[in-house]
Amino acid sequence: MPAPNRDVIYTYRYLRAAIVVLLFMILFSVGYEWFWQWQDTGQSCFLGSISAYYYTPVRTVLVGSLCAIGVVLIVYKGHSPEEDVLLNFSGFMAVVVAMVPTVPDNLCGPSGFALSTSEIAMSVRNNIWTLIVAAVIAAVAASVLKRATVRRGVSSPPSTTTIWLSVICGAVLLFELVLFLVLRDSFIAISHDIAAATMVAGVIAVMVLSARGVDERHNGADTPYRRIYLCLALALGIMLALTLVVALTVGGLNHVVLVAEVVVIVLFATYWIVQTIELWDLSTSSPDEGRHCDGVAQ
Repeated sequence: MPAPNRDVIYTYRYLRAAIVVLLFMILFSVGYEWFWQWQDTGQSCFLGSISAYYYTPVRTVLVGSLCAIGVVLIVYKGHSPEEDVLLNFSGFMAVVVAMVPTVPDNLCGPSGFALSTSEIAMSVRNNIWTLIVAAVIAAVAASVLKRATVRRGVSSPPSTTTIWLSVICGAVLLFELVLFLVLRDSFIAISHDIAAATMVAGVIAVMVLSARGVDERHNGADTPYRRIYLCLALALGIMLALTLVVALTVGGLNHVVLVAEVVVIVLFATYWIVQTIELWDLSTSSPDEGRHCDGVAQ
């Protein structure tokens, strides 16, 4: 392929590969921490969730990987405006999950990385205000660029579905913002869980939209991708629902959230890998594919 196109395509492929590497880093870091705890104490002990590892040596990998995943999802361009809205939303929620820690569970005893309540409050205040300012600047810049492309006829006004998805995602963000501004203690207590659940919900919706677009991307050819995406979306939805029900109604299951989070990561990584395989050469072999990059390269 021509050199300018090659650079665009390779950048796109590396963005996709980065998600898989970052997800692996989270799982490996948690497993590595368990291994060394077992080596030091002779006891096998897992915390109740991956998020709880914020208060262990895993913290840097966890926060860094979640922030990086969030940024990549936001930067990554979806195949449709609807998918793009959901990717942006899920990416933003991933950053919120990283910046607002969950409550430590101490299932494996006191942690040397624990923070006081005041330290957590100061960290959340600094991080979320930084995120808000950055999000406002990015939203203003995106709005200006969008209007410019619409005026030039390069882009069309948003569809009704895109508007409704934007309203729903915006309502979640507005709720989180009101909690942060008015009820700071409540925000610190529940925003992590809200962000995590809605992030997964957004990913499920992305899978469904991606399945709907398979025929268009492959010009009606029979491929297994639609069935794979729908099965993964269904499995992820069932896992999310079961986790919420069990966490709210059943006591004594200390590791249900941890197991659910591992399954969610594996399912999402599987979806991302399969879709990467599907899209690997479409941008160079199909002139109808949305990632045809001649215009970008020029």
